[in-house]
Amino acid sequence: MRALNYILMLALVLSGGGLFGAWQAGAWSVLAERMSPDLIVGASVGSLNGYLIASGITPEELRERWLEPKFAKLGDLKDNLRLMTSHYSPRTSYGLTVTDLFRLRPKTFRDGDITWRHLTASCALPLVLAPVRIDGRWYVDGGLLNGLPVWAAVEMGATRIVALHVIPEFPSALLKPVVKAFRFACGYNPPLPAGVELDVIYPSSLLGSARDALVWKRSNIERWLAQGEQDANRAVTEKTFSF
Repeated sequence: MRALNYILMLALVLSGGGLFGAWQAGAWSVLAERMSPDLIVGASVGSLNGYLIASGITPEELRERWLEPKFAKLGDLKDNLRLMTSHYSPRTSYGLTVTDLFRLRPKTFRDGDITWRHLTASCALPLVLAPVRIDGRWYVDGGLLNGLPVWAAVEMGATRIVALHVIPEFPSALLKPVVKAFRFACGYNPPLPAGVELDVIYPSSLLGSARDALVWKRSNIERWLAQGEQDANRAVTEKTFSF
């Protein structure tokens, strides 16, 4: 028998996507029964979901948070994250991504280095939320150069990755070509190394408009939670996941 020359490291990766992050909470309620990740990585809203999951919050508690208007209110983001980090801290290895604003380079922060400021920076979508200064550098949204930070999970040692990609296509016909052109010119898309397995679960249908992704509405959140659960159930039913 051929000896294994690597240690299996299972990662959960959560993309950016604004309030569409509620879909991730719905999907996680299904995946949580089937996988226990060794590490969790998130960008933008995925960093918030990831932080709470890594801290041991139950899937039901995560769903309930999404149903609270204050949790997702952009104007209260800093206060919410201060409060969140005072009550929760990761038990599972955890990383988040940010973008160096002036160098246009991604950066990963992990585990004990992460504070509410890092979470705020990872969610700081340009023109919507202000950049955050950390250690003398200005950082913005962790999904700006690549919405799904699989590369960061690889950087942290992942050999098996399950990813929840909530926004594979930008939900605005007007801005979509701009985003595509920007990511073509400046995006960060390193190839997946040999030996690393990746499965990505996507929403089965468009979740909503760009405005929906920024403005909390209970009916939308409930719909996205339900769709996330359905999409994850479909994914694990149609394919055998070996966690």
